[in-house]
Amino acid sequence: MTTDGRASGLGVGGTSSGFMACDLARSVAAGDAAALPLLLRDLHPAVSAYSRARARNVGHPFSEADRLALDACRSILAALASPSGADLPFLRLAYSLAAETADTRFAVRRDAPLTRLQQDILILRTIVGLDPEQTAVAMALSPRRVRVEQHAALSSLRAA
Repeated sequence: MTTDGRASGLGVGGTSSGFMACDLARSVAAGDAAALPLLLRDLHPAVSAYSRARARNVGHPFSEADRLALDACRSILAALASPSGADLPFLRLAYSLAAETADTRFAVRRDAPLTRLQQDILILRTIVGLDPEQTAVAMALSPRRVRVEQHAALSSLRAA
């Protein structure tokens, strides 16, 4: 993986097509219509896993999370077509739009033992399957900060 997150897939079981999601995103951004279904095949499971985790965290059904995941995927694809979206690392673009879409539908619980940052780090690391470096790229953090926040989150959960 490169430090800008462009040479790595999303992390959910790897990519079945043998291509990397970030390479596919560049192809889609360049107008390659054949890359679109391949990108969606890699993108949707990760966005769905993230959306389901966020929905479960606040007591919403998975059916609502699945609709949210489709909306987030549409937003991501639309952003890839824009010049500003195509310039961002794909992991950061996908995460920021999925998180923004989830924020509009799922209110964060006030009594949660974790901060929103810690919750998202745990979701990306344990449910979506990103490594610390990929999570750092997605969230615009350093890999060290991801590890520190993950450790703090797990310590808080153990103590709760």
